[in-house]
Amino acid sequence: MYKYLLLCILMLFLFSCEDESNTYEVGSSWTSAQSKMVMIDTLTMKMSTIIMDSVTTSGKNVMLIGNIKDQTFGKVTSSSLFELTPSTYGITSPSSAVFDSIVMYLTNTDFYYGDTLKSFKLNAYPLQDRIKLNNGYLYNKSNFNYSPNSVGSAEFYPRPGTDSSYVKMRLNQSYGLSIFNTLKNNDVATQENFLNFFKGLALVPSSDNNAMMRFKMNSTYEVQINKSTKEKVSNTVRLYYHTTSQNGTELLKYTLDLKPSSTYSYNKIGYDFSGSELANLTPKTPIPSQNLGNKTYLMAGIGVFTKVEVPYLKSLKNLYQNYKVIDATLSLSPVAGYYSNNFYNPDALYYYWGDKLNHIVGSYSQSDGSSEITASLSSASEFQNEHSYDFSFKTYVNTILSESADSNYNTLIYPSSYTDVLSGKVVFGDQKNKTNPAKLKVYMLGY
Repeated sequence: MYKYLLLCILMLFLFSCEDESNTYEVGSSWTSAQSKMVMIDTLTMKMSTIIMDSVTTSGKNVMLIGNIKDQTFGKVTSSSLFELTPSTYGITSPSSAVFDSIVMYLTNTDFYYGDTLKSFKLNAYPLQDRIKLNNGYLYNKSNFNYSPNSVGSAEFYPRPGTDSSYVKMRLNQSYGLSIFNTLKNNDVATQENFLNFFKGLALVPSSDNNAMMRFKMNSTYEVQINKSTKEKVSNTVRLYYHTTSQNGTELLKYTLDLKPSSTYSYNKIGYDFSGSELANLTPKTPIPSQNLGNKTYLMAGIGVFTKVEVPYLKSLKNLYQNYKVIDATLSLSPVAGYYSNNFYNPDALYYYWGDKLNHIVGSYSQSDGSSEITASLSSASEFQNEHSYDFSFKTYVNTILSESADSNYNTLIYPSSYTDVLSGKVVFGDQKNKTNPAKLKVYMLGY
């Protein structure tokens, strides 16, 4: 009698239930004939949208450049800043070498986001500040000055994965000649010396773009330089020069590459939520889902997370004298109307342990700790309201139930790895969303 009275009380303040249609007798092999497996699917969840103060954007060997503008997230802008490292600190046959030109090649092989039917514009600016790491990292809000005077520009139609997927940007002759003469005159012998003269470049998108491009630093591409010449290039600044043979009749052509640094490079990603659905979001002011039409938001690169809390989870311990959590799954569904070719749902989402201050304190990892666990989009159904990301929640439930004090943990969900810079984004429904409600199912064995 006590057990059923307690269950009735719990239903009033937990918003949880035991559905007899999902109850199964398991017999005495576990404990006794009174053992039950129950599925509890009405635990209250608190969901909100938060934004981190900053996000790591260094160390990924990618350049993310562009602008995204929409009613949902407002405006997001990304520029790429990096040091340049010469392949050598000298010029072949310096006494007779003559500078020809300087070009930057960018290879876009795997990613774009937004409107690629419109031409894409970007400019190159020389850095005025040395790039310095902050405890080994650089962040989306790291700031280093660059000159207001462009040394090169490009305008093109994005065609990732095609023969036109590279960008050739001719840099100013004066900029190239300055680098050429510095190397020709043996003014530098080390990278430290070189950086005293040339601190790097910033690639900045035009303000009227509405697309995001990703250029891999280590990817290579064979480009048609002219009608008769092909060259294999990666993301590099290539300096062209020539000498003549001893008899002065033969032209000898040379190149010297200046590679973007994989260590001293990052993506400077800013945002402006003015006039958007997230207009009131700041690192200190999360927005509960009920204030956003029963929705939560995620966006990588700028650190917009969905936060999930289950405030009454510990009270499940009172249902039975002894219990075992068999499984638990959190299902989140993208909200209808927020999905299109220009607003795609990422293939996989990552989730993390968060504390009360919304700091990430750990990741959900495989049992051997080898890699992070992800949740993939299930889209087998032809109906979008049945598409969902299913997160394994058993570890979370067991951890919270094993605590003796009030829990300090929540779950933070992000569109990509925490240190990635992909600009994928998702809008989820919470439990009360009419078309795409969030669902939490806990399977327990009680006896």
